[in-house]
Amino acid sequence: MREQLDTFTEGNETSENPSRNTLRYIMLGLLWARPMSGYDIKQTFERAIASYWNAGNSQIYTTLKNLHKAGLIDAEIIVQTSRPNRKVYRLTPAGEDELSHWLQEDVPERFTKDEFLAKLFFCGETTDDVALVHLQGHRESLLKQLEHMEWARREYGSRPVRRPHLLEYQLLVREYKEAVLKAGLDVTEKAIARLEQRLNPQQS
Repeated sequence: MREQLDTFTEGNETSENPSRNTLRYIMLGLLWARPMSGYDIKQTFERAIASYWNAGNSQIYTTLKNLHKAGLIDAEIIVQTSRPNRKVYRLTPAGEDELSHWLQEDVPERFTKDEFLAKLFFCGETTDDVALVHLQGHRESLLKQLEHMEWARREYGSRPVRRPHLLEYQLLVREYKEAVLKAGLDVTEKAIARLEQRLNPQQS
């Protein structure tokens, strides 16, 4: 058990290098596609990116401020008569170079921190009832993510495509994430069924 625990914790300690601010590059990628306001970026996160990378308003606007300060994006005030003025951001040549460099870098090893799996790892030290609650909560989370992906497909899948090559890889990411979610859901459903059978053998 001790040896297994050492292996588990060592894998999670090698998670993403803090110096690699992936949100920074995601936002550069969004602004490469087209100029956007902070609100536009937040909307794009909600409909297309939240299933694999989430970011709150404060993170988005702080990152925009830092990108602007670093000279990687420009900001332009768009005057509007019937609405509040909009601040629209666009990539600078330096920002394009930064994004291009990131896209060509090797991807670091994908060790991540996952509190659900960490907690599940120790559920053998508690009751099956506690483990079942965590598994049921995880199932609900997976179903919500899959539902969100389906909503985004219905809502935006039929819109005109301006960048088909970009869309090709965005759809590939969505297919990959959907497959991962479905695989996780399958494992979770089986684990729930095993625990429910053990807790209520008379119902089987």
